Amino acid sequence: MRIRAAVCACLLSPLALAEPILQTGESWDGGAIAYPPGNAEVTAQILRLEAGQSAPFHCHPVPTMGYVLKGTAEVETIDGKRMIIGPGDPLVEVMRTVHRGTAVDGEVEIVVFYAGAEGVPTTVRPDEDPEGRYCDS
Repeated sequence: MRIRAAVCACLLSPLALAEPILQTGESWDGGAIAYPPGNAEVTAQILRLEAGQSAPFHCHPVPTMGYVLKGTAEVETIDGKRMIIGPGDPLVEVMRTVHRGTAVDGEVEIVVFYAGAEGVPTTVRPDEDPEGRYCDS
């Protein structure tokens, strides 16, 4: 009897709505997305930058997606490509391309998701990768 009541309650409940915010096969600069070999490992973090703060130049050897919760940031690649992101903006980060973000309008908070593999770092600074295993020059 309890199961029937639970099933009836579920059938009569309004459905949750899912609003798409991003669907793409490429990064924000038009680059390809490639998944690393190995056992899948998903990581999520909140990235915080204080007003005017820049992250160090770095790269991501795994697909990296973000969603801006607060503030405005400028993302720039080492070769000068730039984009501005603000609250509610989704993005797919560039892969293997050296870049950084700078908080340009107050504190910035971005929830970041990495679709990686066990043993593969999510973020690498160029000085940590002199052989170019993770970051392209």
